[in-house]
Amino acid sequence: MTGGNAVVPTSTSAQARVMLYQPSQRPFLREGNWNYTSFGRCRVTGRLGQRHADVVEAVLYCAERRRDVSDGGIELLVDPARVRKTLSDSRYSFTHIEKLVAELRAATITIETPQFDSPIIGGLIDHLIPSPMTRRDPLTGGERNLWRVRLGVALVMLLENDLRLYYDPAPIARLQHGISQAVARHLLSHKKAPIGGWHLDTVIVAVAGTVTSKAMRNARFRLREDADELKLLGLVLDGQRVKKTTPA
Repeated sequence: MTGGNAVVPTSTSAQARVMLYQPSQRPFLREGNWNYTSFGRCRVTGRLGQRHADVVEAVLYCAERRRDVSDGGIELLVDPARVRKTLSDSRYSFTHIEKLVAELRAATITIETPQFDSPIIGGLIDHLIPSPMTRRDPLTGGERNLWRVRLGVALVMLLENDLRLYYDPAPIARLQHGISQAVARHLLSHKKAPIGGWHLDTVIVAVAGTVTSKAMRNARFRLREDADELKLLGLVLDGQRVKKTTPA
């Protein structure tokens, strides 16, 4: 079996709507303060940014097999070479991925939304270990181990109870700026756009919270720098609005 949403969705709507991941590729360490949105609230103890979202989505998208564990957990079989190819053509080393996974393991999240009867509390990734299964490595001619990735209880609950999203995460991972990635993820969690599209500043506040005027100007500038790549995702910047179209 190959990946590409073969066994699990790429993401879920709440992850993109409650500011779980900071709209930055260089996130700061959060200490459990609540972030409030119109969709609910979230707090994170740890460091979670858009590169962490890249890794989680790539692992889910590339998963080849799924094993449900007796304690309610989920373990995925993943080819690390496919994950790396999904993340980047060249920028991601396995050392970089291991660092991001370590930070994912260390982070604790709490999500509260009206659709869940009780808070979702836990982690996103429990562990990543080599699998006994191997695959030929074309670079060396030898064998490479696949990964066994155990999902954290919070991510399992989201996958089982939240609105599921199916898309290729590779184009988002290749966006230049974290704010562009956060906006793309947020807007892709909506099936329909409002008439005339979304107000650009409203979308920025939705993923970044209330920001200074300088930060708002920077966010607008960075989104426009990624305009061509966003168009490939079906998101078109039109003046002060973002419109949703068929992906280019």
